[in-house]
Amino acid sequence: MSVQWNDCLRQARKQFGQTIGKFEAISHKIADMKVQLEAARLLVYKAASLLEKKKTVSLDAAMAKLFVSESLLKTALHSVQIHGGYGYMVDYDVERALRDSVASTIYSGTSEMQRNIIARWLGL
Repeated sequence: MSVQWNDCLRQARKQFGQTIGKFEAISHKIADMKVQLEAARLLVYKAASLLEKKKTVSLDAAMAKLFVSESLLKTALHSVQIHGGYGYMVDYDVERALRDSVASTIYSGTSEMQRNIIARWLGL
């Protein structure tokens, strides 16, 4: 999460006399977004580490691709909800991020294909 976006939540958007980041529903969404980011980062680092060590990385790469693309979609949806009407406006990058996140579940192997790869590695 960028500092600029944090500043926006703390200072710019207010409802009922307080910044929106003070509302539990909003703060929970932001907390979930942070967890998704860190978990995705760890999966990518693990796959990269295995690749660097010249080990089989197919399963870990599929898990990372799946988790990262699905997390991006969830995070983008949270962002649109947090930004309210501004989240739908083309003038703001939130709308574009949502469009791009949907595409991320399609290119470089659809989520379903990543699940198929994972299932095969699990012997299913």
